[in-house]
Amino acid sequence: MNAFRKLSVVSAFSVVMLFTANGIAPEAEAGCTCAGGELEIAFLLDCSGSMNHTLATLQEQVKRIVEALEGQVQSLRVAVIVYRTLEYRGKQPKLGMQPFTADKGAVEAYLRGQSAEGGGQELIHRALGKAIDELEWTKGARKVAVLLGDEQPAADKQAECLALAAELRKRGIALNTVTASRTAWIYWGPANVDAWKAQVDKLGDEEAKRVFRLPYFDDLAAKGGGVSVSSWNSKELILWLLAFGLGLNEADAKSKIDLDRYLAWVKERKEEEAKEEEARAAAAQQAQGTPLIAWLKHSGEWQVPHRFDGLFAHLGKHLNLAGPPRVATKGLLDEDLERYPILYLTGHGAFEWPALERSKLKAHLEGGGFLIIDACCGDEAFAQSARKLFEQLFPDRPLDVIPKDDPLYACGHRLATVRRSEKPRSAELKESAPELFGLRLPDPLSAAPRLAAVFSPSDLGCAWHARPLGVPCMFHDDDGLSLSANIFLYALTR
Repeated sequence: MNAFRKLSVVSAFSVVMLFTANGIAPEAEAGCTCAGGELEIAFLLDCSGSMNHTLATLQEQVKRIVEALEGQVQSLRVAVIVYRTLEYRGKQPKLGMQPFTADKGAVEAYLRGQSAEGGGQELIHRALGKAIDELEWTKGARKVAVLLGDEQPAADKQAECLALAAELRKRGIALNTVTASRTAWIYWGPANVDAWKAQVDKLGDEEAKRVFRLPYFDDLAAKGGGVSVSSWNSKELILWLLAFGLGLNEADAKSKIDLDRYLAWVKERKEEEAKEEEARAAAAQQAQGTPLIAWLKHSGEWQVPHRFDGLFAHLGKHLNLAGPPRVATKGLLDEDLERYPILYLTGHGAFEWPALERSKLKAHLEGGGFLIIDACCGDEAFAQSARKLFEQLFPDRPLDVIPKDDPLYACGHRLATVRRSEKPRSAELKESAPELFGLRLPDPLSAAPRLAAVFSPSDLGCAWHARPLGVPCMFHDDDGLSLSANIFLYALTR
């Protein structure tokens, strides 16, 4: 990169910095591969008239629930089956389906198109059958079905539903049930007067209503190899849906899910999206965005899934950019590479570049460019290839440990220590000094030594995905974001 070109880019970023997701290339968005495997969730939702509260909660929350779970798995697909009653004659379908999709917006839109209407004999048997016969489940994925309702099927359909639950389990699909306890208690009481009175005497009317689960739903979950719970309000329903996605039982859900933290994150995300929408409107004439990060292709597994939403949201609290940032995948021989002030090199496994690409990278760094090398999941083979690359490029300038008193560790955040684990997803976070390695080259303008490359042997990129749940990859999310922000600030302003 020409030194004067870099200075002009940096000054442009220094004036008014505004981060939005609009400038991220589509190929630069995905969840992290070091998380769990594939997950598929199908919601089987009673949309009869008494289920208005549950439906409204799902309409408002499903997008956030899916977004939170995305941070815990490699891939996530969601389906919705809605069912009403045999007697229903309204405009909505008695039985409807949104097939499996990775598009959480599509799931939200489908649910928002539903209304709770009608009453009578619940078509649970048809919803279960549809989940078996029409949904295209993926072999090898963790499969979860969640039945949400407040009334059991008609007596002549109960044996059939239990058989269908067993069939789901046979196919590796765990059937969980959620009793909407507010209304289920009302319907169940008149038909089970003695049992109803016994619970009222033992617990009191309000508490009995709050914890009530349909006994038949307990039977369905037992047959389906899942968990049966009751939902008294929106907060409880959110807890159970997160728990099913994470594979937790009732006790573990209450002890391991920090629901207050999750709800605070939901509020933050709504505020961020409102700001992003404003930014998108303001940046409508800058559809391509301002080049910021060139994600480098190489011979190995270079396109490890990463997302930049958490990073950009974090940076947006400290910086202002003139226009939305753009992340694009690039090869070292691409003619427009010098338009990007930061090159990003990451991956799993060994990699290498031919001599021509290596010479291009060397010239780029000597001309004022900046490179971040990030060993995804702490992959040792990738780290060895990175070290070998720099031995080839700069045999007399090894990658050295960046000392604790380096300005990089105080550029934005003062970082004397970070919380980090030795192995990805081990949850064994220990506090220690940050460990980064750097390459220093003469500045093309002043000839003074400058930091031209930063290498992290522990995964930084997995902390960039905004997620309020689950075990961090290697860095505690807050520390990984802070350390990453320092590197970006240093690269753009020094």
